Amino acid sequence: MRPRHLLCAALCAFFLSLPAHARAAAPAGKLTWYGQSCFLLETAAGTRVLMDPFGKATGYPLPANLRADLVTISHEHPDHNNLALLGNKPKILRGLTADRKGWTRIDEKVKEVSVRSIAVYHDGNRGAERGINSAFLFEVAGMRILHLGDLGHLLTDDQLSAIGAVDVVLIPVGGTFTLDAHQASRVVDQLHPRLLVVPMHYKTDVSTTKELASVDPFLAGKPNVRRETGNSIALTPLKGRPGTEIVVLGYK
Repeated sequence: MRPRHLLCAALCAFFLSLPAHARAAAPAGKLTWYGQSCFLLETAAGTRVLMDPFGKATGYPLPANLRADLVTISHEHPDHNNLALLGNKPKILRGLTADRKGWTRIDEKVKEVSVRSIAVYHDGNRGAERGINSAFLFEVAGMRILHLGDLGHLLTDDQLSAIGAVDVVLIPVGGTFTLDAHQASRVVDQLHPRLLVVPMHYKTDVSTTKELASVDPFLAGKPNVRRETGNSIALTPLKGRPGTEIVVLGYK
């Protein structure tokens, strides 16, 4: 057999030796970061979920005519609830009640995306400083994606139990208003995400919130860090590397 044929045969044999789920695995969707805490989850079936749409005052460029099937809002601060960003009228799930003094219990399915809310706080003093906040857990194609909004404290046992296992965590790391680098690292240790950690809500070259720290203190000393030049990443149920990978996205 010729060398090239031998190589092809070897590759085929390797592929067939993989577990069935590994051979058939396809991206569950795509995750895009627009800045601050705003992400767009696009599923393989085409459903679009926008999380915490931000306003112009953050300094990030506003995407034009953005469309979504579902929008989630972790709390009612203007850098998280700018529905004017949307070019259509999607379903809106707000994590807080209209008076902003309580949490809305959300547990429903929008097309193929299951979504639940988890009651948390914006600060480490049970909301006495900055109010309350909701985390949102999305499940699609067997993947569980957790958006922590403006979480400001370590998670309790009850909150961890309500969240359960996660694959991808979107976590604030910039401090002052949310978790700082050290606290965010501890929350990641609490959650043990299977696949990815994506930092958010930190200082960049365009953000106008001077009190925020950059992402670098959170990354310091951590293995498996990958910096993307673009603002999107494919979500696949297969692990790319041993351990949890931290992915730093661009915002445009």
